[in-house]
Amino acid sequence: MRCHSCLKNISSGFYCKLCLKKLFDGKKIKPLEFDKTEFYEIKRQMTNRISLSGVQDKISLTYGDHNDLIPTQTDGRFILKPIPRVHDSAIHLEDIAANEHLSMQISSQIFKIPTAPNGLIEFKDGELAYITKRFDYNIDATKASILKLDQEDFASVLSFTKESAGNDYKYESSYEECAYGIKRFVAAYIPALEDFYKRIVLNYLIGNGDAHLKNFSLIREVNRDDYSLSPNYDILFTRYHLPDENGIAGLDLFKEYESEAFKAMGYYTLEDFEIFAKMIGISDKRLIKIFNNILSSTDKVHRLIEQSFMSSEAKIAYRENYDIRLKKCLCYSIESYSFRGVINKYYDV
Repeated sequence: MRCHSCLKNISSGFYCKLCLKKLFDGKKIKPLEFDKTEFYEIKRQMTNRISLSGVQDKISLTYGDHNDLIPTQTDGRFILKPIPRVHDSAIHLEDIAANEHLSMQISSQIFKIPTAPNGLIEFKDGELAYITKRFDYNIDATKASILKLDQEDFASVLSFTKESAGNDYKYESSYEECAYGIKRFVAAYIPALEDFYKRIVLNYLIGNGDAHLKNFSLIREVNRDDYSLSPNYDILFTRYHLPDENGIAGLDLFKEYESEAFKAMGYYTLEDFEIFAKMIGISDKRLIKIFNNILSSTDKVHRLIEQSFMSSEAKIAYRENYDIRLKKCLCYSIESYSFRGVINKYYDV
């Protein structure tokens, strides 16, 4: 048996003890008591009463009275996303839930990025759906109530709207501008920028072409004035489902700058990621540590892919994409490039 959250082997049940605590507050949650057909009926009934960002089908859940999760219109504790029934342009729909789950686990387990607790959960007919715990609330134990936190995605932080930037406004900025937003609004911006940098590298390596402004957020705790970077969310290997997807990542790295390597290759390479790190204030010492941690973890990524609930075809595609992005994109540089020495010992991994 595999834990439906961390993917480690377990002797029984759906989740290990640690994941039960992180994802479900220690409750031994049972499979859902409705199937996907009922999910869509529930979603239809809630359409005009609940608002969740994005276009993927989803509903909000909360705890029931019998170690179960039930749909709710208010104070949701979880977001549930099933395998989509249809999509106008996406393929391999059967792997979308497992894809997002794997990508989020790589984020938390390998890249050590604060990531929204997540897992897979069964409908009553056994089909798996993706579930993630909401991070935009606190529990007030004294009043037994849920306190909503102030969350601002980067479209809001940088004032990009449909009116100001057109229908594709969430793709019209750059990661450089997001970094300046972090410096402006996050008091402890130095570790936040390093965290943000790792998220960009992760999205680049897994082939997430949808890492746009609305998929990064700042969050403010109740009774505090300062913001922090929210946990990571909504990441997956989008190119497996959208092979004709445009763009290299969700946003450009730079607002205006274009490296010689990018001009020659047409995609970001080692030079771009080093220049970007220096531009946003990450020291050489910290950058070398980030690269060492990522490059020494390739085998761990491979094992997590193999442990995932994706199909065999999807696992092969995920691994091939990751390895190509790692060795031929992120780590590509001309022989004379000084930073190349950091990666040479990993080239045969």
